[in-house]
Amino acid sequence: MDKLALAENFEDIFESFSSTGDGKYVFICDIPRDYSIWSKDAVDYFGLPSNKMRGAGEIWQEHIEPESREFYAKLLNDVFIGKSNTFDLVYRAKNKYDKYVTCSGKGKLIRDADGNPRFFAGSIVNHEMGDTVDPVTGLYSRSNLMTLLREYRLEKRRYYLLITGIRNFFDINSTYGYSFGNKVLKEIAEKLLLYKKGGNVFRADGTKMVILMGANNHTLEDVRDSFEKIKDHLQHKLVVDNVHIVIDVAGSILVVNDLSKDDSTVYNSAIYALTHSKEENLSTAYILDNSIFDENTKRIEVLTAVRNSITDNFKGFYLCYQPIVSAKSDKVVGMEALIRWKDEKFGSVSPNNFIPWLERDPVFYELGNWILRTAMTDTKPIVKKYPDFKVNVNLAYPQLQRVEFKANLDAIVKELDFPADNLKLELTERCKMIDIDTLREDMIFFKTRGFQTALDDFGTGYSALNLLTELPIDQVKIDRSFIMDIQKDIPKQSLLRAITSCAFELGKTVCIEGIETAEIRDYLKTNFNVDSFQGYYYSKPITIDEFNKFIEGESDE
Repeated sequence: MDKLALAENFEDIFESFSSTGDGKYVFICDIPRDYSIWSKDAVDYFGLPSNKMRGAGEIWQEHIEPESREFYAKLLNDVFIGKSNTFDLVYRAKNKYDKYVTCSGKGKLIRDADGNPRFFAGSIVNHEMGDTVDPVTGLYSRSNLMTLLREYRLEKRRYYLLITGIRNFFDINSTYGYSFGNKVLKEIAEKLLLYKKGGNVFRADGTKMVILMGANNHTLEDVRDSFEKIKDHLQHKLVVDNVHIVIDVAGSILVVNDLSKDDSTVYNSAIYALTHSKEENLSTAYILDNSIFDENTKRIEVLTAVRNSITDNFKGFYLCYQPIVSAKSDKVVGMEALIRWKDEKFGSVSPNNFIPWLERDPVFYELGNWILRTAMTDTKPIVKKYPDFKVNVNLAYPQLQRVEFKANLDAIVKELDFPADNLKLELTERCKMIDIDTLREDMIFFKTRGFQTALDDFGTGYSALNLLTELPIDQVKIDRSFIMDIQKDIPKQSLLRAITSCAFELGKTVCIEGIETAEIRDYLKTNFNVDSFQGYYYSKPITIDEFNKFIEGESDE
């Protein structure tokens, strides 16, 4: 059938597929006649004059947020004059209740036999009525971002990825509460929408938000300018509930010209760049181009593979265990569970290379639960033979900040029928991000359930003597760096004596990590109140099968 003949009956054709539901609307426009037909659902929801309109582009433009109207008009005009074959834009449109909702419009130009613009047909998705929008900010979700990255890759479209993160958001939540914090996130999202310059805006993980700009319509300077305006506004002009809030925002810009890389690698590269921006406290956006794939290809690929392994039933992950030995008897009294990852392509990868990065990703929560489950499963046979044996498992910030963690922990213990007093939970460095009152409540909860608790890495980072009185923990673990050269370091000796004496007076035990020689063991045992040791002098971290042989060999002596 000649495309021109469609003008006579396209209304009948349209009616056959216009009822899509679920916030999805379709439209078709006869360009020479400037005559359009829209889904009736769109007319009802947005309060349009009719489902059959002339000048529909101009009518719809009045519903679009003012900041996006000019860019919308340009893209639409490019299609109508035949300069572009496609239309693709995310924007907010006002419904009949004068509320702006997030929408995405996509359309395609259909030309006549002579190549002239004939029809423009497409769809509009109202994300307010689906599950593709983040409920707190109203932005596209991370899954939508990954979908769009895939589309850009398949269509060979170059783009820029601007990702922002908040350095001081924990302070805001601690000061004003989580409800207020959500309002702040909503306001931050509004500012990204204000300065997006026609790009697509998404909420990624945590406080991270992303603007995606196609390279066909934007330049690197456009992206830089957007970030600077966002940064300035959040630092100087943000007001929430009549409270002036200062947001310390970090940013990175990924210039994606190499479209051979998979979407996860691209996304993780952006996260890696943002982390660098935060750690280096950069005042401007950290810009990366294809060189990141050349210079850091293996690192990014490893991190991507590690992350993907979590969703692939934890493939490649396994636990090793390092013995914990009594300072009095030199007998094994427990072990610490330590995560490891191995892959056919990358071999064994040290946890130091992926745990700090992975802890910033929501998927770490599932890995943390897997570690707990695996450690208790491996330990249960040992506990049956040695009832006082303890297994230490590190808890990370992403676990403690999740409201469902306590219930999940209870469920795992109940499912495995694991004796609670044989599990010792260690607080790691990043747990300092949780305020002291919340940490105290967590420790009290663990004690009511029968679990023991330990403060790990004492002597580094956030550790301080006042935490011994503030937190109802059972044990202090002294970091190995604290005891290096302690036999010659008088200040370290004095401080260690104060820590161990204070712990003893408060009824807490002390474990010292990093024991590598009999000489340092004997020195510490003789001069300080120490309950247990851990270190390579006794054993490196070993698999559970090796550990079972280790403890059995010790019991035969």
